[in-house]
Amino acid sequence: MNFMPYVVLLGVALFFLLVCALLVFGWPIGSSVKRESSGPVRGRRKIKREPPRKKEIERERSAAKEVDVSAATRIISAADVAKALAQSEDMDKTQIISIGDSSKASVEAEDMEKTRIFSPGDLAEEQPEDMEKTKVFSPGETAHARTKAKSAGASPFGDEPEVQLVDDAVTPAELEEHFVRHFLNQYGAVSHMVEQDTRTVTHQLITALGVKDKEASDMLGHIMVQEALKNAQRTYVMMPDRITLGMVTDAFLDVARGHRSEIKTNLAYDALRAMPRMEMSEFNSLSLLLLFHYSRNTDNVDASALRLYGKRYVAPFLSHLPESYGGYQQMEYLRCVSLENKDTPFGQVLRDSYPLIFAFKGCMKSELESVWPSPPSGVIVPSLFSSYYKVAAVDDGLLAEALADGDLQDDEKSEKIMSLMHSRLVPYDRKELVAVLKKVSPHLADMQEIWDTSLLRRSSLTLMGMYIARLCIRETIGEDFDLSHWM
Repeated sequence: MNFMPYVVLLGVALFFLLVCALLVFGWPIGSSVKRESSGPVRGRRKIKREPPRKKEIERERSAAKEVDVSAATRIISAADVAKALAQSEDMDKTQIISIGDSSKASVEAEDMEKTRIFSPGDLAEEQPEDMEKTKVFSPGETAHARTKAKSAGASPFGDEPEVQLVDDAVTPAELEEHFVRHFLNQYGAVSHMVEQDTRTVTHQLITALGVKDKEASDMLGHIMVQEALKNAQRTYVMMPDRITLGMVTDAFLDVARGHRSEIKTNLAYDALRAMPRMEMSEFNSLSLLLLFHYSRNTDNVDASALRLYGKRYVAPFLSHLPESYGGYQQMEYLRCVSLENKDTPFGQVLRDSYPLIFAFKGCMKSELESVWPSPPSGVIVPSLFSSYYKVAAVDDGLLAEALADGDLQDDEKSEKIMSLMHSRLVPYDRKELVAVLKKVSPHLADMQEIWDTSLLRRSSLTLMGMYIARLCIRETIGEDFDLSHWM
């Protein structure tokens, strides 16, 4: 086996380690290796090595000399500076303050910079007695100061006017003048028209109470009644017309004559607060919602009755309605309506309110005569669809009453007639309903178009919305709606 390569590799490694050790640790200084040889060695110089301690001593001495030279330089420089200062006494120079003066100046500076704590005695000595403190005035001193300020003209705006206390013997005319002036004085500038409108509505409100001196003072002295009167004034001044005057008068009377615990009184009070921020278009939309969602006319049994209904009940409110989302959003903000997430088309509203008129076609005239040969006059009317006929009733409840009023005592015949009325269901088709409404009543056809293209299709009334709509309908067309079911 040949180990020669391994031996060579080992020798090279050992040599490398030796060289690294000499580079790191150096050659040993304290030991001199005497090399002997068999004969003299020619041409070799003998090197004399100096002890290392001697070199260190020489370095320390040279450093000390440099320190002495530097110190001497500094001493000479200081002497020159002193001589120069002595020769230039009259020139501008920096003053050298002694230690005593310096300490005195620093003490004074500290006294100026630090926070000083004053005793009550120091404050009494340094400040006048009537300054920088709160003084409690007696009523006599207050009146005297006010009189003095008035005489001196201290304020260009004058003092707050004194509260006017109403006597028990005051007349309604005096109260009317007082409330007119109080309302107008709330605003910076008013026109003659505003003053006239204010007098008109205030006279109407106080006259409508129908009370005399003592009772008028007691009633109008109530804070809630005065707030209602002020809101009624503001509403009419902003919309001075006949309908608005009637609406605010009815609402004011409900507040003045009612009790705070009654829901009607609180509805009227809240309605007067909301009405100044509304417009006539919003009143009209509330009225239409009340007419079609929460009421129905039981006389609408045929085309002629629907035609009269559209002309009297619907047409007066179609002239001006909100056209944008903002109007309905305003009514929702004022808690008059609630906007739903689903649409309710006008045709569906008619089918729900008048099911036997719009949801069923009726039956043939011969079918009715076979069951009821001689009905009373006016009980059988033409249907809105084709050539069919039906009993003059809008729903099943009124149908049973009509049969009873028609002397139809046979229960079996009554059931057959009711079956005939429900025999032909009409599926909802908007186009077909448009054609029917145009033939029956142009106002109802216009109502369908407005309803389906505005947010009336998503609106439902709140209790306050019902109350305002009732006021508007009563003043516009003279019809009163009973809301006791919801109050």
